[in-house]
Amino acid sequence: MGVDKFLGEWLEEKKEGFDDVADAIGLSGEKRAFFKNSRSQLTYTRDGDIWSLASGIFGFTRGITHSFRLGESFNTENIDGTPLESLINTDGSRLIERHESLGQKRYTMDIVREVNNNAMFATTTIEGVSMTVIYTRS
Repeated sequence: MGVDKFLGEWLEEKKEGFDDVADAIGLSGEKRAFFKNSRSQLTYTRDGDIWSLASGIFGFTRGITHSFRLGESFNTENIDGTPLESLINTDGSRLIERHESLGQKRYTMDIVREVNNNAMFATTTIEGVSMTVIYTRS
């Protein structure tokens, strides 16, 4: 099954370490409070070798959808609107992501995603601090 187990819809259930990562990317004020108290929603689809990832905030209509090929860089934006240059690869059945900020605050964000049964674990690391988000299949 490999990385096909990511296909489908996922809803955030829990996040740990948010404040440390928010500090690392310079997120403050209303945006910080909003993202801390909201739940992200992800949908993975695939057509041949082209993957699409729709991400947004549960209960809101605005979201971001980007399409990509594994192993090829692409431009997108973070959920807060920061432009990113991104690359997604696989390591066995895990997705390994690297996102380079092109915004005013420069940073590198690494995300490792893995699925275990109906739960997806996403560990995000920025400037040596990490956050883990747990999603359930919806």
